[in-house]
Amino acid sequence: MSSPPPQTHPRVGLLGPITVIDGDDETPITSGRARALLTALALAHPRPVGVAALVADAWADRPPQNPAGAVQTQMSRLRQVLGTGSIVGSAAGYRLDLAVPVSDLAVAESLSDLDDDPDGAGAARVLALWRGDAGADLPAGELRDRLRARADRAHRAALEREWHARLSHDPAGVAAEIADMRGDLPLDEHLAALQMRAHLAAGDPNAALRIHAEISAELAERLGADPGPALAAAHSAALAFAPLPHTPAPPADTFLADAGTNAELAEAIARSSLVTIVGPGGIGKTRLITEYIASTRPAEVFVDLSAARHPDDVAAAVAIALGRGSLPEQDISTAAPSVTTGAVLAQLSPVGALVVLDTCEHLVAFVADLVDDIRSRRADLTVVATSTTPLGVPDERIVTVGPLDTDRGVELVTRRARELRSDVHLDRGLLIELCRRLDGSPLALELAAAQLRYLSLADVVGRLDARFGLLAVAGAGRHHRIADVVAASWDLVSPSAQRTLAVLALFPAEVRIDDALGFGSVTLPALAELCDHHMASVVEFDDGRTRYRITETVREFVRERTRLDPPVHRSLHHEFVSWAADVVAPTTDDLIAGRVGDAAGRLDESTDAVLTALDDPATAAIPGAVTRLLPITLWRLVRTGGYPDAERLAVIALDHPGSPDDVLGLLCATAYLMVRGRFREAARARTRLRATVRRAPATAGPIALAVDIVTGSPRATARILTDATRSSDAVVAALAEIVRSDVAEFYAAVHFSRRCALAALVCAERAGHPWLIAAARQRLGRGHALTGDRPGAAALYARSADDFATIGFSDESTGIRIHQALALAPSDPAAATEILEACLLAAGDSRRPHVATAHMALSVLRLPENPQAARRSADTAIAIIGAPHDGHSAYLHGVRAVILARSGAEVAARLAADALGVALRFLVAAPTVNLPALAGAAAAICLVENRAADDPLAAAARGAHYRRDFAVIDLGEGPRSHRRSLIRLVG
Repeated sequence: MSSPPPQTHPRVGLLGPITVIDGDDETPITSGRARALLTALALAHPRPVGVAALVADAWADRPPQNPAGAVQTQMSRLRQVLGTGSIVGSAAGYRLDLAVPVSDLAVAESLSDLDDDPDGAGAARVLALWRGDAGADLPAGELRDRLRARADRAHRAALEREWHARLSHDPAGVAAEIADMRGDLPLDEHLAALQMRAHLAAGDPNAALRIHAEISAELAERLGADPGPALAAAHSAALAFAPLPHTPAPPADTFLADAGTNAELAEAIARSSLVTIVGPGGIGKTRLITEYIASTRPAEVFVDLSAARHPDDVAAAVAIALGRGSLPEQDISTAAPSVTTGAVLAQLSPVGALVVLDTCEHLVAFVADLVDDIRSRRADLTVVATSTTPLGVPDERIVTVGPLDTDRGVELVTRRARELRSDVHLDRGLLIELCRRLDGSPLALELAAAQLRYLSLADVVGRLDARFGLLAVAGAGRHHRIADVVAASWDLVSPSAQRTLAVLALFPAEVRIDDALGFGSVTLPALAELCDHHMASVVEFDDGRTRYRITETVREFVRERTRLDPPVHRSLHHEFVSWAADVVAPTTDDLIAGRVGDAAGRLDESTDAVLTALDDPATAAIPGAVTRLLPITLWRLVRTGGYPDAERLAVIALDHPGSPDDVLGLLCATAYLMVRGRFREAARARTRLRATVRRAPATAGPIALAVDIVTGSPRATARILTDATRSSDAVVAALAEIVRSDVAEFYAAVHFSRRCALAALVCAERAGHPWLIAAARQRLGRGHALTGDRPGAAALYARSADDFATIGFSDESTGIRIHQALALAPSDPAAATEILEACLLAAGDSRRPHVATAHMALSVLRLPENPQAARRSADTAIAIIGAPHDGHSAYLHGVRAVILARSGAEVAARLAADALGVALRFLVAAPTVNLPALAGAAAAICLVENRAADDPLAAAARGAHYRRDFAVIDLGEGPRSHRRSLIRLVG
């Protein structure tokens, strides 16, 4: 390469701040517009640049009113620096009229294209032209990008020529410099090939081959591409130079193995001559050991057994690991193959070497014999195996690799996504859901991240139900498809274990050991085998009972496999439905008998599984199955406030003849259809229920009471309940009194409601039924609150909340605590606030009605000191409860309207009151009306609109015993109408 030509005229300096260079003198261009124009002319030389293009480059922020005049003025100033005649104007535009090369960039480009530079001196002189970042004083934009792109190409070309010249005397330094550059360009094949050549020149072919393995894997994983010609040529040179590397390239993401697991592996290797790294497929076992090797650099022999299926394949893998075409000849007339291979490994491994046997699960017995033989011959060697199952060798040290925690999983997907598409939108909530549904598996997350090149994160998460078609990338090998990874483990377990795993896959979550063993095909040895192969894991809860967990990916894989065998699938489903029915019936009996705590725990744990069986379309084809399982929806209703498919399932329950065991299910179906207003189907359900009861053994107790109410006429309900209150069965009597209390409260007969609640408490205590005791105390507390006895209500609510908490009804307990706080608020606002904040903390992100009540209660407490915070709390409550759809929601809307009025938002308050008045007209016409709650909403309207004390609406609200849970709803003394006047007045 020639030296830069001697400078005899001014040149434009582009490789740093924009200047005019004349010999040793540099004249800075102080005007930003002039710098941009000079840069544009220098980049375009020798072509002219039109006025429009110059304006776009120099006035990108604000074009001048007279473009031609503005450009001409700047050109005149530049001629003063460059010299007269240095810039020529024409009809085509302006161009530099300087001797070439016109800029330092042009000098660099012209010299970088020359081949004659054996010692690299010319390249070094070109590199010296850089005075900083090209166009350092240009504003960000298209002009600076054009300049830097050309400057980077020239700089890269000069660097590569310098590297080539230094390969003969400083190859290690060249390799290190290229490695630094490749940190920003990990997929640049040309750079990788140069780095490989540098390592070969330094006599380190293994390093060259590691680079090839690393970039080949990256190209395949990220782009689905194979190495290009330059890499292929460098790879061929490395293969010809030296044997294959002992170990694969270390992983790029060291965070994948947490510090605790790394430390555990290091300690195990230091203390034992045999360490087995175990975990499910795709969890990162190989990555863990390669990270260890990369950080500690021991002498090692890395034997990849992933493709081995026979002892001869093991021998071939060992030969490759040792850098030989084949193993030395051995006398094998009497020796087992493992002994032959072990002898060679023992003979040829370096002193104190780490012998890694990677992916052993399909050859466990052979590898166990191989390890025994190696250790019998060499005490200085340490063997590390990776496998989904332990080798079962004495004094084997086990290191288990677990899934990524949420933060590391999110980081992994984020890194991969940004590498593929820098503008990808990554919602943290969706990232967390992705990590949860893929069970923290690094491989599954890598494969999911690869799809973000073509799909949004929301679409990837939304398609996880079909994950086996989604989680796959181009290429060969089982780590390119998550289905292949799971299939490899599936194929290694026995048919008995496969059948047991199919049973576990029926369940949506953990499976109790007693439930699993209730299936005829499940055995303890099969469960142990699944745990050994990490297809299932043992989890323990506070009750000390063993449970088994499988990942969602394994569950979906096994379900797909099972569906491929219809007879097996039908058999398993029938067993599953029978199991579900055996859960529902006994726990129902326990609830009725008062054994509430155990029954509630059993139902809470089993509800999702029973609902899985109930929702399966195949269940509808089993006579009576839907009817027998339908009562579980009532438990879900109690626990979470609803079950959206209950109505559909109720209709299905009517399609099969009822059996004596179907009374409770038909009762639930009838009640659902009546509540939903599907009266024709409800009539058919009542007929079916009556016929079933006649065929059933004597139906007694609470179920008989419910059947009488549902199948009787509405006018007979009061008589049925009255008769039930005289029952010798204290449970029936208590339940009847609770129902009478609720009905009386809804119809604003508050004193009668309180008497019924008190009678219910007496009967419940006589029966010793904990749920009925808690429910009766709750009703009695409501009665005291409706009659103005706040201290009595607070005390009763406190005891009821304690009772519900004792039997495991935490949501119910939280809801009642909120009403306790409301009762305490006028006398002890600090205690009330403390209770409410604790309840909201316990509720988490729940959107049940009692959470809205808690926010509204806090709003009332905050109103005197912080009206803005009060309004925010009230708005939160309304966002949870939604539009007025029943008495309680209407009451909360009324409370908010009053809070708006008292906090100064009078217009918003009146608008809210107007809307509430319209809603009340519809709500009073509903089949079931909660008069005190609707009266509370009416009282709120009166307060917002400043109606007189004797206003008819105010009188109707008092007559209906309007709810006074919130202190802001208080009409004071005044006239009182009949309790049903509100319905006539509003409707």
